[in-house]
Amino acid sequence: MHEKHKIFMKLCLFFSLISWSTGVYAQGFVVTGKVTSSGESVIGATVQVKGKITGTITDIDGNYRLTLENSKETLVFSFIGYQSKEVTVNGKNVINVELEEDVAQLEEVVVVGYGTMRKKDLTGAITRISTENTTQSVTSVAEMLRGTVAGFSAGFGTSAKGGGSMLIRGEKSINASNSPLIVLDGVIFNGDLVDINPSDIETIDILKDGSSAAVYGSRAASGVVVISTKQGNEGKSVINFDMKIGMQNLTRNQRPFNGQEYMVMRRDEKIRSNPSRPLGYFHNPDNLPQGIDLNTWLSYTGASADSNLAEIWLNRLAFSTTEIDNYLAGRETDWYDASFQNALRQDYNVSISGKNDRVSYYWSLGSINNQGIVVGDQYKTIRSRLNLKVNVTDWLQVGLQAHYATRNESVDEVDWEEAIQASPWGSKYEENGSLKFYPNDDNMSTNPFANYEQRDRFNVTQTFNATLNAKITLPWGFVYEMSYSDYNNWQKNHYFDPSTSMAGEKYKGHAVRRNNSAHSWMLDNILRWNHTFNKIHKLDLTLLFNLEKNETWSDKAENSNLTPSEVLGWHAVANGTNPVVGSDDTVDTGNAMMARLNYNLMDRYLFTASFRRDGYSAFGSNNPYANFPAFAFGWRMNEENFMKAISWIDNLKLRLSWGINGNRSIGRYAALANLDSEKYLHNGSTVIGIYATRLPNENLKWEKTEAYNIGFDFAILGNRLNGTVEAYYMSTKDLLLTRSLPDIIGFSGVTTNLGEVRNKGFELSLNSVNIDHKNFRWSSSFIASLNRNEIAHLYGEMVDVLDKDGNVIGQREDDDIQNGWYIGHALDEIYDYKILGVWQENEREDAAKYGKEPGDFKIWDVNNDGEYLPEDDKVFQGYKRPRFSFGIGNTMEFFKCVDFSFFIRSDLGHKSSNSHYSHPTDYYYDRVNAYKYDYWTPENPTNEFARLGSNTKSPSFNVYKNRSYVRLQEVSLAYRIPNKISSKWSVSNARVYINISNPLLITGWNYWDPESLSPAPRTFTFGINFSL
Repeated sequence: MHEKHKIFMKLCLFFSLISWSTGVYAQGFVVTGKVTSSGESVIGATVQVKGKITGTITDIDGNYRLTLENSKETLVFSFIGYQSKEVTVNGKNVINVELEEDVAQLEEVVVVGYGTMRKKDLTGAITRISTENTTQSVTSVAEMLRGTVAGFSAGFGTSAKGGGSMLIRGEKSINASNSPLIVLDGVIFNGDLVDINPSDIETIDILKDGSSAAVYGSRAASGVVVISTKQGNEGKSVINFDMKIGMQNLTRNQRPFNGQEYMVMRRDEKIRSNPSRPLGYFHNPDNLPQGIDLNTWLSYTGASADSNLAEIWLNRLAFSTTEIDNYLAGRETDWYDASFQNALRQDYNVSISGKNDRVSYYWSLGSINNQGIVVGDQYKTIRSRLNLKVNVTDWLQVGLQAHYATRNESVDEVDWEEAIQASPWGSKYEENGSLKFYPNDDNMSTNPFANYEQRDRFNVTQTFNATLNAKITLPWGFVYEMSYSDYNNWQKNHYFDPSTSMAGEKYKGHAVRRNNSAHSWMLDNILRWNHTFNKIHKLDLTLLFNLEKNETWSDKAENSNLTPSEVLGWHAVANGTNPVVGSDDTVDTGNAMMARLNYNLMDRYLFTASFRRDGYSAFGSNNPYANFPAFAFGWRMNEENFMKAISWIDNLKLRLSWGINGNRSIGRYAALANLDSEKYLHNGSTVIGIYATRLPNENLKWEKTEAYNIGFDFAILGNRLNGTVEAYYMSTKDLLLTRSLPDIIGFSGVTTNLGEVRNKGFELSLNSVNIDHKNFRWSSSFIASLNRNEIAHLYGEMVDVLDKDGNVIGQREDDDIQNGWYIGHALDEIYDYKILGVWQENEREDAAKYGKEPGDFKIWDVNNDGEYLPEDDKVFQGYKRPRFSFGIGNTMEFFKCVDFSFFIRSDLGHKSSNSHYSHPTDYYYDRVNAYKYDYWTPENPTNEFARLGSNTKSPSFNVYKNRSYVRLQEVSLAYRIPNKISSKWSVSNARVYINISNPLLITGWNYWDPESLSPAPRTFTFGINFSL
């Protein structure tokens, strides 16, 4: 055995022996022996009496000694990376065992698109995620995947609905979609991910490189997420039940000023904006500055000593009548606490599954009822799935995959942003008990509870998706598969604002009915051929012909001034006097042909080649079709003779791939001209005219991404440590952009293909088994990734490059300054004025040169010419997306029944404009509340925040701050009830667990959550699942 392997095993043995507490000196039958593999000693192997806790560990020579209660026991020999072996003692005192390597991990089957492949035969960059034993409290696939895959990112869904956008290997497009393609049980899925129940998912495969995704051609430029749902398991029918109940609360409270703090802020603002007023004029008469007495304070307005001092003071601060009355009565409103809540979450799932020689079935039903941390945020859904396979004959199998989901989002949540601005001395209700539209008696801020309490909303979405498939086994190794998928979506979004509501008052009642529906179908015809020649040549050929059609229908009816009564609201939208009706229908079609060949030579050299040709109706008449080729190569180096002598290497594979994929996510009629109608007067009569609103482009075509990938897969030390290293480069050309046109043409722009964006990156994934023995197992995972992109080309328009004297010294391609796109820079790179701090009192003279004063933000004058000009003084100063991301997971198993796990993830090196700094510049800042912050005053000369009323409009700029963070994302503790206990209640596989999501965050960001930039929850979940 290799020396490094021995050292590693000795360390494992040391820790293992520490944790053993076995009665080896007890009287009984003694068994000794040696555990080997391929003739070499296996150090640290577990030798355990079957069904009992008695056991031991092999020493550094592979030897063991164990005392048994009797000579009829059965011993179980096991070690990570090897197949376990059972041996009955039968009175033998010496038992030597040879363990065989467990190649199950490499034999694992991975979904590769229109088929499957053994993991060891993969040539592309594919990562598999298993949902087994998950304890996460999630509502969608995106939440399941957050931080678990290198090169993959998912947004932080903070609402009751959850979810979040997904991104694979960075942004590749400027205007078109960067979201990955979703494939569900082998068929492209056009629906919303929240309609897929995470409890139904068996595995998720992420296809990241161009070759793996190329079989999906025109829609795979941003990667592919392949979801496989659960099927029936061999044996008798099993009923599974899973229940999760949890609670959410708000993290990182960003409170506004309370009542007293708000008054101090108003005082400071008045002092700043009224410098001619005498000292103490705006101060509380109970807390006057030194040298000012009450008589002096009263004399400022000629008030007498018996006047209401508080009322005088509040009028000087320009408080409204409502604010004054509430202050005098001691009625302070905590809008913040009233807007957030501790939220209850409920998730129940039941499933029935089974399989025999003829039929495999899986049926599930799940219900979610979640509240959000914002009052009024609520999400309800019921989801059901049926997976059925029937072996009709030896050569024919038919199947059905169907799922139904209904979502109810019928409540408007409280406007928490308005709650931040509402005066703590404003009122939520009028004296008669009705909602007060403007809490401060002005229109500076509206009541954050208006829509929540007054709007009648009905917002329900229903989805039904079914796939029928058949597989026919033909002679000579051919298999024909056909699948037909039918997707339907219906949404009813109706609401009514009564005449007594804030939103409906000016309309004398306003009712809206929106009905949206979508239907799509897809037909896949697949022919496969698998054959092996001379035992060393393995061929796997896949041919595909695909057809699809997508349709949407949208109808809208609205009305106001409902008569004779508005009591029926949106139920009787025709009863108003101002009807508005609209509709919109769309349709698109597509087809594709694809061929893929996998060639395996001697289980050592792996080749994959594919070619796909797509047609899509949305592109120009000159470019209805596009071609998407791909090629990949894999070399299992550990199978070479010169590598087999290195026993501690279990797997070592080199992968190279190249492929072209497309992006078709544009408007369905973007290539066509559009006509609209308009009414106008002609000779005293109203005439309807038709005019063009969009230019056609018969040359519009696919946006294409060409991707290169190199990867290494490795496993060492008996698979105790395995991982993947990836590097990639991608170039996206013919970007789908709207190009601006001169006004004289009569059109603002036209959709066309221009420019190029490049991406490159690096990914690392590691998995290890740190300790593995009878009573304790500890495994870890680590992922890291970075991505860099740049705009290589835009419109191709050249401009002169001048030296410092104004002489032309060359040319360069022009930038698009209006959209913030700069050649040679990243899509997310920040280009703005840079803030150096805050002007201080001793810099008053320098500040005045720029029209500023102490307390204003200090902008960097790059060329030091005394003025701020965008072409001279704006600079690149960071990125909006993370520059580096990593995740660390640890799972520990105690006594084969207790699991403890935690996961840490981090995004580093990115910035964002911070709204915490914008209040001093808000319009009417003197009439609204704000987040509590340490604003600048002469007595508080901070260099972080500007003064109240600071002008950031001349020039206009943002304040950017670092959003880097390290988050403890999940902590979980689970207990598996032993079957010998649970079987007394006819229950098996019983498990109870607790999970805490987002319990800890480390960051220098001083606003809401640095990932979501909004209020984020911490979730506590208790769960139980079992089988019958």
